[in-house]
Amino acid sequence: MTLDSVRVSSGSPAVMDVQSATGPTIVVPRAGAALVSVVAVDEDGEVLDASTSGAGCAVPALGEERVLVVPDAYASIQEAIDAAAYGDTVFVQPGEYHEHLRLRSGVRLVGAGAAATVLDGKGLGENLIDYTGAQNAVVRGFTLRNVGRAEGCAQDDVLACSGNWYAAAVYADGHTLPSNDCDRPSLLLTQSVIEGNKIGVMLYHHALAVVWNNVFLHNTHAFVANHLQDHAVVAQNVFYGNSAHALAAGAAELDVLNNVLVANGVALEQEYVQRGRVRCNVLFDNDSTGNVIVPGEDGNLVADPLLAGLLAGDFHPAAGSPALTAGCLGEDEVESVAAGAHGGPLGAW
Repeated sequence: MTLDSVRVSSGSPAVMDVQSATGPTIVVPRAGAALVSVVAVDEDGEVLDASTSGAGCAVPALGEERVLVVPDAYASIQEAIDAAAYGDTVFVQPGEYHEHLRLRSGVRLVGAGAAATVLDGKGLGENLIDYTGAQNAVVRGFTLRNVGRAEGCAQDDVLACSGNWYAAAVYADGHTLPSNDCDRPSLLLTQSVIEGNKIGVMLYHHALAVVWNNVFLHNTHAFVANHLQDHAVVAQNVFYGNSAHALAAGAAELDVLNNVLVANGVALEQEYVQRGRVRCNVLFDNDSTGNVIVPGEDGNLVADPLLAGLLAGDFHPAAGSPALTAGCLGEDEVESVAAGAHGGPLGAW
């Protein structure tokens, strides 16, 4: 059986089924619309195509689907992004890069793997990857590290100031866009390591994201949804050793599913009402679970996930790990999907 479709909703259990031949489909309803992400994968789990948008939004036709290679054909990553058309892939060969990038709609930014392709912020308080104004962008196969604190906000509280007062490894601002959902910035972030940043991911004011199969490692704040209905699916990730927060949110619509959260400050803190689903996460040795997750309810459990090799940076669950059976994306008589960064159809990295 090939597991092709993931459907997440507030009114029914999250299920993985075999309805679609195009790959995993993530649907998260909200008032009057939905976040829809379609990801096509091959039999080895390689991402072939992806789009993320509000429900009912037209997806432009793909162009030539060229592959623009850095640094062979383009001296810089941004130069290749600027030359790319909708549906093109910018492939970044192994190495360490020190650029600060602005993504464009429909462009897939793909590294040679998180262990091989590194984007390093050198401690500056400047966004590494900004997808403001870009729809259906993809970032896959990078280590994103070493973004420092931006100047301006007097407080260290990541929800105290507006999102544009901060800097993050991945950032988007939907604040100045029209109210049309189809114009909101949207991204699939997958198969990447977000490491050693003041803030790993920051969504501000109506930004959309699917954050799927990543490792958030030793950031201060790993994932932040800052102000006003940021809409995200945060699923199948490992959050390890993030000193202040694994996840922090203001008035955001988050679905937090099948993650493994170990040795963080606060697992999940939300200032206002939580309108998304928080299910089937494995928590262990965090300073606090926060004010949203209730261990023992909705499939959330406290247990050592027995990750295979933390000292070596291996976040696969070892034999006997409760993460192997804790995931809830395999309900309705379909084989369960392991929680954490290496479960599910995008977990082969």
